[in-house]
Amino acid sequence: MAGAGAALALAALAVAAPPEPASAGPETSGVVAGQRLLAARYAAAAGDEPPALPSSGAGCVGASPVVARAVPWAVRRTAPQAVWSLTRGEGVVVAVVDTGVSATAGGLVGAVRRGADVVSSGPGDRDCVGRGTALAGIVAARPVTGSGFVGVAPAATVFPVRIVNSRGEVGPGAIAKGIQQATEAGADVILLGVGTAEPDAALRSAVRAAVERDIVLVASVSDARTSGAAQRPTPWYPASDENVLAVGGVGTDGMPTEASPPEAGVDLLAPAAGAVSVAPSGTGHYSVGGPAVAAAYVAGAAALLRAYRPELEQAEVRHRLELTAEHPLGGKPLPGVGYGTLDLYEAVAALEVGEERLPSARPGTVTLPKPPADDPADAVAAAVAVGTAGTAGLAYVAARVVSWGRRRRWRP
Repeated sequence: MAGAGAALALAALAVAAPPEPASAGPETSGVVAGQRLLAARYAAAAGDEPPALPSSGAGCVGASPVVARAVPWAVRRTAPQAVWSLTRGEGVVVAVVDTGVSATAGGLVGAVRRGADVVSSGPGDRDCVGRGTALAGIVAARPVTGSGFVGVAPAATVFPVRIVNSRGEVGPGAIAKGIQQATEAGADVILLGVGTAEPDAALRSAVRAAVERDIVLVASVSDARTSGAAQRPTPWYPASDENVLAVGGVGTDGMPTEASPPEAGVDLLAPAAGAVSVAPSGTGHYSVGGPAVAAAYVAGAAALLRAYRPELEQAEVRHRLELTAEHPLGGKPLPGVGYGTLDLYEAVAALEVGEERLPSARPGTVTLPKPPADDPADAVAAAVAVGTAGTAGLAYVAARVVSWGRRRRWRP
């Protein structure tokens, strides 16, 4: 792909797909029949496991024959239902800057605006590739009877911006134009699963303008290796921008799914494995994975925060997501890991945000001198002092817990 020397790319979304069939059927109504046959065969072999999202380049992605009836691991890991009594993302607009978003996808009907298309004329509420629809589903899919999959913020609205063509290519200047369209549309959160190793002035300007409009930008880090399996992915922009929340993936084993270098600027990790999402049409699902999926989970969390705490500016939203994360050992940001793994419940429901994990206030440890062995009176006094300090500490913790619980409508 040419243009200003920029290397534009997509973060991987589909999980490892099954082998291609010996022959593919004819294309019917923009959907390759061979892809449908492949999906059906894979579904039959895997039981209730949805097939992998087909890769682009072989025609438009159609419906999936499998409905994810069990709750996917990524949904169990993030547990968005725990905060739905507080917020479901009402009134928040999340721009998904990718391949477009199908307005007829199961779980997204009524949730998708017309959007914009910077590749060709027309709206952005259609999706041949299926990738943007999958990301939007993770952000805002509504609950559907009989399905265990649901989006993080099922009351949020999606503004789709198409910047990827039907062959999965991102043209020169497309990322900047996509961000501009989302900014002009008044998005509260912008999700990007794309990036470039060589940003130009127009892209940097688009990011700066979005930040100045108080928009939370969430971008996936790269998982593309330039040469050789041992090579680390080249850092991407906008993810590497200090004002953008850079998200990497975490697997079911709790380990990062990318070996991101320090200059990639990873801020958070989120589930990038064990995920499914909606197909562009029908009620079925596809299995998906990769850092773009992780970024979608963080974008959904940002939408919940913006709805529940509208007084927070974009920088405060980003910082709150960082400080409430499940921190790595030592509690400080680490290269390739950032502040740790997204803790959606703490991000939304925590009372205070400090540099420590929340609840942040804990009674300090009282160190008392040891009394002389031959002075029993001093020994008794020391014991009383320890007991008093312990009682005070317990009382403080109890008061904190009751106060915290009342904010969540618990009854002591």
